[in-house]
Amino acid sequence: MINMKEVFYYSSNVGAARIALSQGVEAHKAFLRKLGQLDRLRTELPESASPLVPKRWTELNTVTIAFGHGMAVAPLQAVMGIDALVNRRLSDSADLPQAHRGGGDGGRQAGDQAGDLREDAVPDAAECRGSAPAKKADVKGYYIGGKTGTAEKVINGHYAKKRVLNAFTAILPADNPRYQLLIMLDEPQPLKETFGFITSGWNAVPTGGNVIARIAPLLGIEPRFDLPPSDRLILAASRGTQ
Repeated sequence: MINMKEVFYYSSNVGAARIALSQGVEAHKAFLRKLGQLDRLRTELPESASPLVPKRWTELNTVTIAFGHGMAVAPLQAVMGIDALVNRRLSDSADLPQAHRGGGDGGRQAGDQAGDLREDAVPDAAECRGSAPAKKADVKGYYIGGKTGTAEKVINGHYAKKRVLNAFTAILPADNPRYQLLIMLDEPQPLKETFGFITSGWNAVPTGGNVIARIAPLLGIEPRFDLPPSDRLILAASRGTQ
């Protein structure tokens, strides 16, 4: 058994699927719709596409969508959903099914849980908690909260294990979010530098770290070189909210 944070840490497909199934198909759909993931995102740009969702949504679809397969949205749309959770803005839950709300403010609960997760800076999160790939986004002087994703591409109606899309989203500073970064790499190749891995932790994550190191000072985010380790920050934050 693992808890909610560990599902996040280890990118557990089984854990994500069980959480979604425990809410039920309709509640899962309502949650995604609340995040703006099921409708076409309208912006000032003329180029916008509707999300690709199942025509017939079954429990199997809920399982695969829970861990990132089975539907597709525009990058900006994904960013919008992530920001809603990070900002804890999912508070208006009146139209969510009772099964999802759990008898209370389910939207707020979801936002609170995501807020707790966002405080887990990259060295203690991502695909490999505290491992070499995750630390490649650890920019000295900044708390960075991040999550990786590696999706197999569909080629001729089948998933291709060696042709993937990498994604890495980062929040900074993680203890007082101001910016979100999304890095996407299409079909990274196995290289000596990545030890032959094509997953996000070895490709999109270091790219994100390099981008943050360059743009953070330009955005006026001053580095703080006296920062305590992220695990101490998380412990202090959890004690303050109990």
